[in-house]
Amino acid sequence: MNYGMKKFLTNFVLGLCLLSSICYAAEFGDHCTYSLSEGRLFKTQCLISTVYEGKTYCFGTESGKDEFLDHPHEMLAKAKAFYEKQAMLMPAANQKDSEGRTKISQADAMAQIKSNNCDLSNRDAGYLEFDGMDLRHCKMVNTSFFGAYLRGATLEGANLEGAYLNLARLEGANLSHTNLENATIFQAIFDKTNFKGANLTNARMIGTLGNVDMSDAIIVKGRYGLDIGNQPMGAMRFDAVGGNFSNSNFEGADINRCNLQFANLRNANLRNTDLFRADLSQADLTGADITGANLNESTLDGTIMTDVKGIEFIKGYKVEKGHCVACGQ
Repeated sequence: MNYGMKKFLTNFVLGLCLLSSICYAAEFGDHCTYSLSEGRLFKTQCLISTVYEGKTYCFGTESGKDEFLDHPHEMLAKAKAFYEKQAMLMPAANQKDSEGRTKISQADAMAQIKSNNCDLSNRDAGYLEFDGMDLRHCKMVNTSFFGAYLRGATLEGANLEGAYLNLARLEGANLSHTNLENATIFQAIFDKTNFKGANLTNARMIGTLGNVDMSDAIIVKGRYGLDIGNQPMGAMRFDAVGGNFSNSNFEGADINRCNLQFANLRNANLRNTDLFRADLSQADLTGADITGANLNESTLDGTIMTDVKGIEFIKGYKVEKGHCVACGQ
């Protein structure tokens, strides 16, 4: 290539830089500015961008870019505040947090998910977006999904042992038969979440579950009880009004002070379970085994206890806390 041609190509590339944003270093580490303003982290390839006051901003969609152009100052203020807060909370790329997890970007996570040997184990996927995705083929041992979006995601049968799902969005997610042994799930957002047949052995869960399906689940030694001394947001408890726990195994679990009003606990194994001050009003325990369970100060008002096993072994049940149905009291 002669000197004249080299000079032409150099000037051509420089010209492109002046006419577009490709030579600018994008703000917010290529994260979508619109998503940041909404309180979400979404890493982009900056294929959609705009230059504002000499700085390049990336977007995940054209509509997000249009919103920015309509209200740039307002959106930038929100995006900057959220991004700076996350920068303080999360480890830098390729650095590990206190649990040995390495922070990954949205692009890194997507590359794994598209691979045949998807492995997100020991990764920090906090605030990333997985809505509607099929993650059944992924290994996710000790993965942090703190604040991540998993709405409608399919994780059926996946291995999430030791996973951290605090504040995750789990509406409509399918976690049936998933391995969640030793997982931590604090204040996640649930709605029609499916935990049917899941392994929640020794898992720690606090939050409002509502109408979840946790039937046939293994919750042996689960830690769902109120922990007043470790709740920076105040006292929180396991609240699952109307939830389905039929045939689930709670043996040895701590679910003290839980709210299980109207819950389906038919044929559940509640042997040696701590139900201190639990509210079981109108719950159906037909055929359940409560041998050795601690129901001291629990509320059994209208609780259906037809054919319940181990009633004679109830520890501390007080009639004044309610009158159960078919319980022989």
